[in-house]
Amino acid sequence: MAAAAFGFIAGDAKRSLRVIEGLTEEDIIEARLLIKQKRIELSLKRDCTGLNIEVTILTDREKVRVIILNTHLNIISIEKIDLNSQFKPFVRKEQKANTFKYQIQKYTLEDFLRFSDQIPLEKLSFLEDGVNMNRKIAQEGMTIKLGVGVKLNEMIHEGIMSDNIITRAQVLCAAAAEARMSGSKLPVMSTAGSGNHGITVFLTDFAVAEKKNLSKEKLIRSLALSNLITFFIKSYTDTLSAMCGCGVAAGIGASAGVVYLLGGNKGQILGSLYNMVGSISGMICDGAKNGCAYKLALASGWAVQSALLALKGAIINNTDGIIDPDFKQLFKNLGYVCDPGMVPTDQAILDVMLKK
Repeated sequence: MAAAAFGFIAGDAKRSLRVIEGLTEEDIIEARLLIKQKRIELSLKRDCTGLNIEVTILTDREKVRVIILNTHLNIISIEKIDLNSQFKPFVRKEQKANTFKYQIQKYTLEDFLRFSDQIPLEKLSFLEDGVNMNRKIAQEGMTIKLGVGVKLNEMIHEGIMSDNIITRAQVLCAAAAEARMSGSKLPVMSTAGSGNHGITVFLTDFAVAEKKNLSKEKLIRSLALSNLITFFIKSYTDTLSAMCGCGVAAGIGASAGVVYLLGGNKGQILGSLYNMVGSISGMICDGAKNGCAYKLALASGWAVQSALLALKGAIINNTDGIIDPDFKQLFKNLGYVCDPGMVPTDQAILDVMLKK
């Protein structure tokens, strides 16, 4: 409801995914009043799957209905009704089949490794920008007194937890996510269209490179691999699902990057993927909120541990459960668990949330 109220009061469609950027305290007060007056209604569409949004705005003069499908910016229809004349002009935008994201499925792990190894470093310079950007918001998160990043850091100083590559990844990822979910205005470099995915990928790999004093080139090339694998996974699990993409897509991609950083081979990278898919698959997504910081702490820490286990030869049997030895089939299986497998789970999560 808050998002709808903010969009109605201060939204600027020209900003695309940053539609409510520039929100003021006055806007927030006005939005709260709209919600309090029950002028915004929210309901769940039960006859659809995936991303399907229908918004209706009703005034004393006209009614407008907009439908968005599959991706956040894919408006497939706009209907405007003049309530006085009953004139109903209808504008329909042909839905563009989003085939671009599926093109990555024709590539293999070998292709991703070759690309990460051989592409000229200057073409990957933007990835360094992502590291710096996401580190900066992590620093802001470390000012949240009761934040999970701050408290994890306290436990390290108290000797309850060790100061190592695992906990460093957890502190950075949790702090950055909490700052972002708390309304920080600092930018984040996203991965596969998600800011929290970007935090998981960039800061997990960075934490390992920082602690191990590895070269900038090694870090940047590991990030290329992590991002490619995350994109590949998302092409199967899709934009939204009941499964937490930060853990079950970005976390998996980050784990592969950690193995790459630490000098692992293709078999060990595959092993880290098996370890991740065979353990944290099924972590649910129940909306964007401060609690995401705890999920990123879990995902980033386990991404590093899964990588370390793979490097030591501790790898889940590649035919256990939903795991498959083949790189592509592994994520086809994961995607199938998301949809149709977890569609009823998604409905149940939404039901619970709407009852509050």
